[in-house]
Amino acid sequence: MGTQANGVPTGARHEVGVDELFFSTTDARGIIDQANSVFVRLSRFSRDELVGAPHNIIRHPVMPGGAFLLMWDTLQAGEPFCAYVENLAADGSTYSVFATITPLGDDYLSVRARPFVGALRDAALSLYGAVRPMELELRDKGWNPHEAAVVGAEKLGELLVGAGIPSYEEFIWKALPAEVEARLEQASGIAKRPLATGELADMLGVAVRVDEALQEWVRSLDDLQRVADALLAAAPHFSETMEANAHVADQINENDAEGFFSSAMVYLRVWAQMAPEVAGIVSDLLIQLAELRRSCAHTRFRIALAVLHNWTVGQFVVEIIDNVPGSEEARPAIGQLGQALDEGLAQTTEETKRNAALAAAAAERISTLRELLDLPQTMIREWLSRADRSSATFEGMVDSISAQVDRTQADIDLLGSLADECRRIAVPLDTAVVDEQTERLRAMLEAHQSGHRPRYALAK
Repeated sequence: MGTQANGVPTGARHEVGVDELFFSTTDARGIIDQANSVFVRLSRFSRDELVGAPHNIIRHPVMPGGAFLLMWDTLQAGEPFCAYVENLAADGSTYSVFATITPLGDDYLSVRARPFVGALRDAALSLYGAVRPMELELRDKGWNPHEAAVVGAEKLGELLVGAGIPSYEEFIWKALPAEVEARLEQASGIAKRPLATGELADMLGVAVRVDEALQEWVRSLDDLQRVADALLAAAPHFSETMEANAHVADQINENDAEGFFSSAMVYLRVWAQMAPEVAGIVSDLLIQLAELRRSCAHTRFRIALAVLHNWTVGQFVVEIIDNVPGSEEARPAIGQLGQALDEGLAQTTEETKRNAALAAAAAERISTLRELLDLPQTMIREWLSRADRSSATFEGMVDSISAQVDRTQADIDLLGSLADECRRIAVPLDTAVVDEQTERLRAMLEAHQSGHRPRYALAK
């Protein structure tokens, strides 16, 4: 992804295959260093034309500069970036991709795939269609490309907020996992080559086993995020219940002229006085839960990126095993693919530990709430069991108290069950299989590079 298109669109289109993944590596300036055979074929440039050329050789004029400015800002902050992109082939035809770009030291790895989630792709292209004409108008007025791109990036942000998405970051956290999930349903997965032998067969076996482990990670994290979402939905209702408790207690205190409730008022007052304290605890809990949900979303994004990189490793190894034309020339890129996977898995493992700590802290805060309310709830229930309901007025007030006690208990039970589930799954993901397989991958990559000058150090 660069800054200027070559060629003129003809209106023709071609598609990335359902099972195809393609990649390129570039230096810090965006100059292509390696490209696999799928990229060469889809771009309709020769390999010699691609390697050594700026990546903007495939830039389509419909793409706004603001999108690329967002990309570079994200990459230079050390974070991966994703986008739906229209690319322009050498013959003027267009092909759509979902692109991920990952920093690798001073270099970058871009992996592209067929877009599977049509609604998200269409939404992204709609935003581009609103922003690009504005940038071109500014260019016509004498603004330079960077100045127009800055305005374009700001406009993209405004349009996302208007669509209910707080930031582009949140958009890609949603888009990449959705694309990976859709690909799981429609594509064939990592190809098998049971007759292959040697280091490439071993690498392919590692990719298959890592893929299986990562799918377990996805399921575990989805469970945690589901509970976090349910807690976020339930917690505000708890504050509302406590406010209603205080209102009922105040009403009874004001209308109990005959002193029917004198023996219960001490408990009712405690019940009512807890409302502000509980509201404070719930407010803190909501902050914790929002942080947990955001952390889970980012980790889910990281896992999806690891899945994609692992699939790319597997596919490229198969290309080399099958002796696909051009695969041998791009063979050194297998090291960078392995590096991206290795570093991404290490970061994801650390994030899962943080998720577990956040979930445990939220569960502990809910336990504090339950303990606070346990005594007054118990005492009021005991009083209700002995209350004399002979007076109709008295009975109506008792019914109000009883209804609020039941409502409070229902909220306590819901929060408690969610907290128990949160605590149950608030453990770091089981990384044993991934750790074992990535250690094997490191050893194989180091052996693979023994005849080449290493361009990086693998994560340890």
